[in-house]
Amino acid sequence: MPDMPEMPSESEIEFQTCRSGGKGGQHVNKTESTVRATHKASGISVRVESERSQHANKKLALTLLAQKLAEHHAGQADDYARAQHSQLYQVERGNPKRTFVGTEFKEKPDAKS
Repeated sequence: MPDMPEMPSESEIEFQTCRSGGKGGQHVNKTESTVRATHKASGISVRVESERSQHANKKLALTLLAQKLAEHHAGQADDYARAQHSQLYQVERGNPKRTFVGTEFKEKPDAKS
């Protein structure tokens, strides 16, 4: 079972509340229980309106945001690893001072002179 993602601190997150839409009758028209949590640094956002309590929605939003951030960081790590691996096959030819040829490794005459 994977570990729980690290929760971002609340100072890194901007919370907004709004009224829920859809089914729920008069209750959804009176209360602002929907929570939108946005991570300030990355711009990743989640919106939770599944619970009637704003506090429960805020807690769930933090958990979902932590999961999305973990996925984002994992994707960045994969991209970085892929880029590093592709550099293994990009050989650059330098400016050799001396060049050797043949199976006896005799020095090739300098063509630059």
